Amino acid sequence: MVSQALRAIALLRPSAGRFLAGLVFSAGASLCSFPVIAFQIAPLGSEFESKLTNEPEASLARTAGRLGILIKGPVHEEITQLGMGCPVEPPSGLVSNAECGVRDRPFASAYVIYGVRWNDLPPFRLSSEEGNCTYLGKSCNVSQTIRFSTQPLCWYCLFKDAETKARSRRIVGCSKEKGVLRGNVMTRSHFGDLQFLHAMASEEGVHPGATRAKVLDWLEFAWKVSSREIKADTLLRDLRIAAIQEHFGCTEWRVVDLYVLGQQDKLGRYLHQVAFGSVLHTVQDSFAGAHASREGQAPGGLCPGTTRDRPPRVVEFHTYGAQDGSLHDEHDSRDAMTRVNAADRWPEAVEATRNLAQYYEDNATWSDVQPYMQCLFELADDRRDSSPGEAYRRR
Repeated sequence: MVSQALRAIALLRPSAGRFLAGLVFSAGASLCSFPVIAFQIAPLGSEFESKLTNEPEASLARTAGRLGILIKGPVHEEITQLGMGCPVEPPSGLVSNAECGVRDRPFASAYVIYGVRWNDLPPFRLSSEEGNCTYLGKSCNVSQTIRFSTQPLCWYCLFKDAETKARSRRIVGCSKEKGVLRGNVMTRSHFGDLQFLHAMASEEGVHPGATRAKVLDWLEFAWKVSSREIKADTLLRDLRIAAIQEHFGCTEWRVVDLYVLGQQDKLGRYLHQVAFGSVLHTVQDSFAGAHASREGQAPGGLCPGTTRDRPPRVVEFHTYGAQDGSLHDEHDSRDAMTRVNAADRWPEAVEATRNLAQYYEDNATWSDVQPYMQCLFELADDRRDSSPGEAYRRR
């Protein structure tokens, strides 16, 4: 069973830029109940991030290999570097030139890249209501902040447990409704009530207008942190933004705790850059087919109140719970990002990132950028309630 499962292992190291297939471990490895896995985690962070957080990348890569997890290519990182000035001729040159996805490109700061990664890998702690998890004989250390690279077995166990439970029960943070599960920021963002961090609906059958409202509330919050309109020590429960009140109003968390838990002293002064990276992640995700379906063509014209082109409108926000993870990841890939219709046009995710980077460099407030954000998430006339999306549904 071990050898058969290990044949499925492939580990992508962004520094190498290609899949290393056929990774083999000895039959004596302690993985006797190891399942075949088709799950991807975020790529390795920047070298600077490793030093900032004291989280050596070797632990991440080694444990990912043991578990048979694919480490994703740095698609969000590449989009961000492109949007912030990494020089590639668009887009025909982009298809064959992946240099902007190489680790530690200098165009986006390490703090912005940390924020771009945050939506996938937010730090968190476990409360007594959120349980514990044991995998391969290793339990979570609930007294410490949990990240994949500091407690990888715990992180993975919590992720897989939530993936299973989310099929029959809702994972939430503040709801007191009976029958729901209390989750942490990581499990809630991937499977529960915080899926709007990824421009997705929290469950099937949700009207797209409701999801759009939550996405825009999140972007208002994150942008205001990035523009310093919201201060680091502000309690989330005190913010008069509907989605923040609904999903974080029961906590004692400050803004800085949400974003850089465990590293507030080191990273707190760069919170505005981290929050901007988080804004970019949500917007970039909205152009990934497994996250949201958009019209095939942009409607033409400019976003009202801006000088920016209107992107294709949103037809449906998808939800992750009933999706096939491998199909989802296929449409989060670099190949999917570089599929463009016109030879002289950037991918929409890159174009949106470039525009937002310009707003950020211009010190735009939320009122300045709000019309463009609303336009980015304009709904199509022929819109649909949320579903996994037939192309991504688990069979």
